[in-house]
Amino acid sequence: MPTAVTAPKNPLHPSVLPRLDKQYEAFYNKYMANAPMIQDLPWDPAVRSSPAVPGGAPALPVSKTEDINLGEFSIRVFYPIGAPEGPLPIFIWYHGGGMVLGGINAENPFCTRVANSAKCVVVTVDYRMAPEYQFPIGHEDAWTAFEWVYKNGKDKLGVDVGRFGIGGSSSGGNLAAFVSQKAGLQGIPINFMVLGVPVCDNTATAESYKSWNVNRYCPGLPDAKMLWYRDQYLPKEEDRSDPIASPLFGSDEAFKASVNKVFIALAELDLLRSEGEAYSEKLKSFGKDVDCRTYPGVPHAVQAMDGVLDMARKWIKDMCTFVAVQFGRHPADVAMEDLYPENVEVDVPQIEGGGPWLKLNSPMVLGEAPLYREEDKTLHYVDCLKEPAELHILQLDNQGEATGQPKIYQLEESVTVHFFRENQPDYICAYFAGVAFMKEDEQGQMKLEILKEIIPQNERSIRRFNDGGVDCQGRFWLAEIDRKALSLGMGRLPADYGEPLGRLWRYDPDGSLHLMEKGLVCGNGLAWSPDNMTMYLNDSAAGLVFAYDFDIPTGNLSNKRLFIDRRDLGGEPDGMVVSVDGNLWIAMWASSRVMVYDSKGKHLKDIKFSARNMACTSWGGPNYDTLYIASAMDKRPNKRSDDDGGHLFKYHVGVEGVRKYKFKG
Repeated sequence: MPTAVTAPKNPLHPSVLPRLDKQYEAFYNKYMANAPMIQDLPWDPAVRSSPAVPGGAPALPVSKTEDINLGEFSIRVFYPIGAPEGPLPIFIWYHGGGMVLGGINAENPFCTRVANSAKCVVVTVDYRMAPEYQFPIGHEDAWTAFEWVYKNGKDKLGVDVGRFGIGGSSSGGNLAAFVSQKAGLQGIPINFMVLGVPVCDNTATAESYKSWNVNRYCPGLPDAKMLWYRDQYLPKEEDRSDPIASPLFGSDEAFKASVNKVFIALAELDLLRSEGEAYSEKLKSFGKDVDCRTYPGVPHAVQAMDGVLDMARKWIKDMCTFVAVQFGRHPADVAMEDLYPENVEVDVPQIEGGGPWLKLNSPMVLGEAPLYREEDKTLHYVDCLKEPAELHILQLDNQGEATGQPKIYQLEESVTVHFFRENQPDYICAYFAGVAFMKEDEQGQMKLEILKEIIPQNERSIRRFNDGGVDCQGRFWLAEIDRKALSLGMGRLPADYGEPLGRLWRYDPDGSLHLMEKGLVCGNGLAWSPDNMTMYLNDSAAGLVFAYDFDIPTGNLSNKRLFIDRRDLGGEPDGMVVSVDGNLWIAMWASSRVMVYDSKGKHLKDIKFSARNMACTSWGGPNYDTLYIASAMDKRPNKRSDDDGGHLFKYHVGVEGVRKYKFKG
């Protein structure tokens, strides 16, 4: 007899499903559909000990936390890791929860991320809540906390109250908006405000706002739940239109005096979206600088679900970036891999690759271009930034294990990539300025025979060569770096920089040279699909991977398209290889990972290693199904003491790799 299927207590409404984010839908159906709604339960204050919304990421470590009792309630202070010398800026955050749920632990994960990414001190407020404490107690506590920090921040917290921001989510956004207006009227300067899904009008109904109609059945905050919250804190109807409770009704003087720079994050499927839009427009009508963003497919409280939703992580990153920029940092200083070091993308499996396979006697500065030769079972790679640069040849045994330390050749020029020549014992390579053969002479020295100087002497301060590849017709491809653009770092290219100077060249066996692409910051990771019909090219410091249609007979490129975009997610796509199933195995600089994508651009999995800067991948081993990965030192002043950059790593994939071709000239 078939088992009866029990219908969930709170299934997703049919009006919601076509619009709902698929990650949210899956999580809701698995973990939330059978949970009772707060408004359907007898009131018990013990419910506050559990998260108001499941699915949050854990808090990050900070340098210090401190709880301070202000009499009727307390505040918690978060101090960032890696802060610069001197007084830090201050940011106050008011948690959400309908003025009923939450508490001092409620949004600590967000507070730690803001503190560390913006290098500021963050204060969260444990204001008193309903139904025990009704309007206006919560608002009075919010103001008391703000006033205490403003008056005592310098002496008690060591902060610079001249650099002051406030913010809050949902009901906490309501508190922040109230504080911004009152502070303005009293002449207390606030530099900026951050609001997430704020409650702006406590008189809102389906008749007054579109989102209250179209989103009334959306999960997270259906209209029945919002009205229950309202009844707990604002039981008197006449209080609901008070500008303290509904900042949208603030006076013209309050709006004029309020904070000048505001970030508002709204959720497309939120009951409160329309009133947030109205508040944004009213701020703009008073000349305020408002960045109002609506995040698609997600309902209310998405911010608290950053452990399970990629859209929530984007939301958090955008908020942290806004705060960081207001306090003088660059947007690129806020990296997704720092906010979520365990896994940047929620549904991408994380596999431990471990520590170095071979610890070198002297770690490489920048290991590049590993290349396996099957004939003698040797692995060839370069340390291109060592002075002088070096070529290493490592002997492997029949199982693909190292038999010792590599044989090292010092080079007269920095070689960045090299490939074997067909029917010749030596290499074709790119050095910083062009193309050369690299050969061992009679004295056992590795010498370059210059074939083509492409970058003239007077341009070597602005360009150099980097990575390359050999196609199935034996043609050598080599890509340049724009030195200045690369030195700025990923995501830091000014809008007025113009076209980056890096180029892609093709050097044919007949000695002819062809310019194939322009506009690169850091050309890298050339690879071809198993059928050789698609060529992939990384622009590392731009965070992009491009795909091209590849014409085999002519070597011409067409139909350029963006294949992978890491600009919001972080990780710089560096050296890359392809397996026979069409998957791309990309060493991701600054992320400690090799990331695996399929031929459609879907991110399949990450392999995590103990070096931050994974530089370049190669296939090898007895079955050609093992990745050998060169890495680089982490030269940042705040690097991890246990970082293993500069050594060699290995990972057994079990799927054969596409073999490297040899140059036919």
